[in-house]
Amino acid sequence: MVGNDVVDLADPELRSGARHPRFDLRVFAPVERRVIDGAGEPNRMRWILWAAKEAAYKLARKLDPETAFAPARFVVRLDETFAGTVGHAGRELDVRVCAEGSAVHAIATDDPARRSRITSALEATDEPLQASAAVRALAIRTLARRLGIPAAELSIGSRARIPFGEVRGSARRVDLSLSHHGRFVAVACDPGGHAR
Repeated sequence: MVGNDVVDLADPELRSGARHPRFDLRVFAPVERRVIDGAGEPNRMRWILWAAKEAAYKLARKLDPETAFAPARFVVRLDETFAGTVGHAGRELDVRVCAEGSAVHAIATDDPARRSRITSALEATDEPLQASAAVRALAIRTLARRLGIPAAELSIGSRARIPFGEVRGSARRVDLSLSHHGRFVAVACDPGGHAR
C-alpha cells in the first residue's frame, strides 16, 4: 500500500515567521526537532519531515482505519538523501522524500520490496482552488499510462475518505493516494496493490 503528501514551500503560510511558536513542540518528536535545528535550512527541513508524516499517516489509515493523526507520534528518520522510515504504533513504514525547488513530495509504503511498483506524479496547477479536481485528473492520467488503458476506463472512488482507482467493468481496485497543497498536486499508486 502507498501514501503520499505534497508541500508547496512557496506557500506564504509556511514561512518561518508565519507559524505559531509552539508548532514544533506539538508536531515534532525531540529527535526531529534536533534535525530541524541542525539543518542548514530549518524551515525547509520542517516541511520535509511534515510531508513524510502526512504520507505515513495516509498509509497507516489504510492499514488501520482507527489511526488518529497525532503528528508527534509519527517519528521520521531520514538519511541525507531523504530516504528512511516513519515509526508509528510499533510499525516502521518506508518513506522517500523528493525536495526540488519549492515542491516537497513524500511517498510512504508498508513494503519497501514493492517500491519499484509504485508510480507517482507531481504537477503544478494554475488553479489552486480547483486542486481536488486537478489531483483526480492527474491520478486518472497516471493510472491510464501505467496500466496501458484509456483514461475513460478509469474512475476514482473512495471508502471512508480513502481514495482508490477503479477500472470500469472490473471489480479491480487500485491502491492510490492523492495530495494537494498550494500550487502542487501529487499522486502515488501501486497498480499491483489492491485497495481495501
